[in-house]
Amino acid sequence: MKEIKFSEDSRYAFVAGRIKSKEKELLKKEDWENLLNKEDEKDFLNYLKNTAYQKFEDKEIPKIFFNAEIENYKFFKEYILDDWVLSAVLFDYDLHNIKLYLKGEILKKDFSLYFSRFSAIPINILKNIWQIKIERGYLKEIKEILKSALLFFEKEKNLTLLEFFLDKNLFSLIYQYAQKCDFLRVYFQEKSTQKNILFLLRVKRKGIDLEKKDLTFYLLPFSYFDADFYYQILSPEFLKISELFKASDYYPIVKEGIAEYFRTGDFIFLETAFKKRLLSLTSLTKYLIFGYELLCAYYWLKESEIDNLKKIYYLKIKEKLPKEWVKALILTI
Repeated sequence: MKEIKFSEDSRYAFVAGRIKSKEKELLKKEDWENLLNKEDEKDFLNYLKNTAYQKFEDKEIPKIFFNAEIENYKFFKEYILDDWVLSAVLFDYDLHNIKLYLKGEILKKDFSLYFSRFSAIPINILKNIWQIKIERGYLKEIKEILKSALLFFEKEKNLTLLEFFLDKNLFSLIYQYAQKCDFLRVYFQEKSTQKNILFLLRVKRKGIDLEKKDLTFYLLPFSYFDADFYYQILSPEFLKISELFKASDYYPIVKEGIAEYFRTGDFIFLETAFKKRLLSLTSLTKYLIFGYELLCAYYWLKESEIDNLKKIYYLKIKEKLPKEWVKALILTI
């Protein structure tokens, strides 16, 4: 990764102390080991009650997870001062909701039940976007993309292709805002690169033929590699793909991920390694005194922590999957 220049935005000095205090409540390495050793719900819950999660008095573990997610979302949304940072950090949730909304418009169905409540765009605004007069800004640009997407679907009649259309156009839009900040620019470049690599590996695994010109439509922009490089992934044998990355710091991750694929038949370990790399960006904010990057980093760390707890609870305790298998999916830095 390239060196990052941080904003050191003094407007966020007022919340720096609160962030540092909340960071101290995050679970430690020994907590994860202890939680992975729990065999039943009762022991798992009792352990959580001795951590910062004790504030949630629910006896049902899924409700504790949900309340923790709500708290993290509200904390971030309350203290972030820049709408463009809010939209960038919550982009995945907005993208999820926009896809569902447009799918509902096309199929004449209501998918509201499946909307995420952790989006930057309020659900009521998204559902009424055609009725609301929006003259400028991020929402205006989203509205224009939705218009183009409907025209695209009218021509192609393919919901899968529509998803790729939305992925690329909405990603390009949010990147225009994210690139104002080195930290978020690198974050989105990483996301683009990782998603493109995984997409091409899956295409290769399924034996789908793609021409080089097709990559312009399917791949996300602003990644670390160009179309010429990506097209090479579709050419060599699977075992030789990692050699393409030798000049990049992605090499060890891709090499191990492909080796795991041959052992397990799944890319989940490569996905996890990519997510760990993305999460490692948060460690770069360790010595910052203030700035919106601190708030972004804490949000992602807490989001990842809750996701880790879900993996242990649902996979290890409920599904009884092996401890070492679940441990490999836990994201820590």
